Amino acid sequence: MRFLEPGTGRYTDSSVVPYDLTYDDVFMVPGRSAVGSRQAVDLSSPDGTGTTIPLVVANMTAIAGRRMAETIARRGGLVVIPQDIPIEVVTDVITWVKTRHLVLDTPIELAPGQTVADALSLLPKRAHGAGVVVDEDRRPVGVVTDHDLTGVDRFTQLSEVMSKDLVLLDADIDPRDAFNKLDGANRKLAPPWTRTAGSSASSPGRPPCAPPSTPPPPTPRAGCASRPPSASTAMWRARPSSSWTRASTRSSWTPPTATRNP
Repeated sequence: MRFLEPGTGRYTDSSVVPYDLTYDDVFMVPGRSAVGSRQAVDLSSPDGTGTTIPLVVANMTAIAGRRMAETIARRGGLVVIPQDIPIEVVTDVITWVKTRHLVLDTPIELAPGQTVADALSLLPKRAHGAGVVVDEDRRPVGVVTDHDLTGVDRFTQLSEVMSKDLVLLDADIDPRDAFNKLDGANRKLAPPWTRTAGSSASSPGRPPCAPPSTPPPPTPRAGCASRPPSASTAMWRARPSSSWTRASTRSSWTPPTATRNP
């Protein structure tokens, strides 16, 4: 560590600080480094916890909740659940977090008949700031963001203000490909869909059983089970670091929405 001597302006190298320091006492001086990117820096701890970032969230009831635990765990940190929480709730939170997707963000699922006020109360709960509007079959039919809700009467139904021109992405798509598709379509959100064993998830307008990478067959094959895109999956969100995440507000969800940061 180097210290700037008052009055002289000279730097003094020291590995031992004879007094306590606070943030106001330290200034990080930019300098050249052999590290080409911050993504190339290994911040994983050697203590066997498996963390990849040196971040631990304290056991504060107002902070260390389910959403915080999910978000920090996905990024490689630790969250200490408050000790005054009932053990049944702690068990439920830990189980829920461990079943979250490692890549996709949690979507906020809304119904077309819900109001703008409903959406405004839920959007701040997720960093992507968007909600997926789904029909009775949990098929994504639209997306709403703060931009869609600005200047609109709070009792207006979401079906009247949602963006209906969706870009659907395969939930297993490569993150870079997902970012490029979002960027090419000039979109911030894209509901992903998942394919399960013995069935195919199909986007609206695509015949059942037709994989997204091949042209649809002239007629659907008899007996082919299909499942529509479900907002119960997660949310694509492209980050500058090219990291991607998912989560869900229900334990039964399976991913739908994507986000691209500018």
